[in-house]
Amino acid sequence: MTTPNDSWKSAELRAAEAQVDARFKEAQDLAARLKDTPLPPVPPVDFKAIAQQVERAAQEKDAPPQLKALKRKVDSGEFSWEDVVSGKAAQDPDVQAMQQENVKKMKQAFQMLQEGMTADEIMDAQKPRRGRGDDGDENDPDIFAEDKW
Repeated sequence: MTTPNDSWKSAELRAAEAQVDARFKEAQDLAARLKDTPLPPVPPVDFKAIAQQVERAAQEKDAPPQLKALKRKVDSGEFSWEDVVSGKAAQDPDVQAMQQENVKKMKQAFQMLQEGMTADEIMDAQKPRRGRGDDGDENDPDIFAEDKW
C-alpha cells in the first residue's frame, strides 16, 4: 500500500496533527485504565422520602406556581409524587416546567458560586421571601434581584 503524499502540509498542521494523535492516545490509555477500575456501589435512592419532602413543599402557601400545578395533578390522581421524583411522570408538561425552574435556579446558584458567594449566601439568596419585606420589595420570591444577593 502506498502512503499519500502529504508534502503539502505546513509545519503548523503537522504539529497540530501530532498533538491530536498524542491526545487521542492519552484518551485511549485513560479509557483502558478506567475500564479496569471498580466503581463503588451506588446507594439506592429513597424516592418515597423525597416524594414526601416535595409534597410538603407543595402544601406551603408560597409554593411556586409550577409546584402548585403538580399538586393539582397529584390530588386529581393523574400521578403520584413518587412518579414525579422518580421520573415516571417526566413527560408531563407541568413536571417539565418544574424541572426547568429547578435548572434555572441551579444555573443561578452556579453563577453565584463563580462570583465568589458561599453556599450559605446562595441558599439565603434563593430562599423565597414571605410577603412584603421591610425593604418594600414586592418581587416574586423566586426572582433573584441584585438586592437579594
